[in-house]
Amino acid sequence: MKRTPLRRSGPLTAKTPIRQVSPKKAKHRASQAGQAGAEHMLKVKALPCCVCGAPPPSDAHHVIHDRFGSRKSSDFDTIPLCEAHHQDGPLAIHNGKQRWREAYGPDHKYLDWTKKMLDKR
Repeated sequence: MKRTPLRRSGPLTAKTPIRQVSPKKAKHRASQAGQAGAEHMLKVKALPCCVCGAPPPSDAHHVIHDRFGSRKSSDFDTIPLCEAHHQDGPLAIHNGKQRWREAYGPDHKYLDWTKKMLDKR
């Protein structure tokens, strides 16, 4: 018996539209607290990397060391990291949290430095 390939009459479509942002997150982003957090992260992204001093723009990294639970830290608990120290490099924090900690210490120790740099501006 000869098998024939499946044929489609048109492009694939989802039965229900995929929601890009949850209603809860959309409500938070629209709130005054959400707007203040987003504004703070823009200021953090304008700082140089707190590890190597690479020029901006930086990534705003939410601190993850010494935290318990699965909730993301506040938008006000962010530090500026270049891409190599944040996600792409061999010593990037998201490529190995423990290895990064051994090389540079806990990420939350850079929060004071970030606050001082923002106060200077």
